Amino acid sequence: MKGRIQKGVSFEDFKNVYKVFSGAPYYEKYTEEEYREIFDEYNSKGVIIGAYNEDECIGLIALEDGYKKEQGVDYSGRKVRYLADLAVLEKYRKLGLGTQLMIFGILDSKKDDYEIIYMRTLEEGKSMSYGIAKRVGFTIVPNLTQMVTRERMNGNIETVKNIFLEYDLERIDKKELKEKLDEALNVRVKTLAGGELDGRC
Repeated sequence: MKGRIQKGVSFEDFKNVYKVFSGAPYYEKYTEEEYREIFDEYNSKGVIIGAYNEDECIGLIALEDGYKKEQGVDYSGRKVRYLADLAVLEKYRKLGLGTQLMIFGILDSKKDDYEIIYMRTLEEGKSMSYGIAKRVGFTIVPNLTQMVTRERMNGNIETVKNIFLEYDLERIDKKELKEKLDEALNVRVKTLAGGELDGRC
């Protein structure tokens, strides 16, 4: 079976993948209205890129134009993209898809002349996206954190510390990125149907 990466996903595909944030380690609670609000925001301010196994959306990355001043970051005078979310269905994790999506986002941002791409995430060991970001070349923004409060699936309201990472697109090392992408592309994803999804999503 052949996979693909494409710009633009349906609301249902987005919701089905985004539900991973209601599982470990996040356990975040979302209503149907909140799913729709997030989906509409990402599409109005940027783009959602999906990874597909035939007709099934198995992962996504959401990129927004500009930066969020309320997060405490300051990229004044620079063309910036915010990596808002990265998600992969649980049965397809640790198979290179998150790396492929993140590198796709980096290269797509460079192609459109962005100078910086940044993200907010949990600390090391608490987030899938943190490890992928460090692996492909993101660096931690020093002395910057944000406390984020969310409702959990059990109804509790919890506040956790988030950190920020950034990638300087003006210093992009395409050779190094290609090597990391090749590593991910060498992964052959076994599907539940018993076939294979070529890593070239």
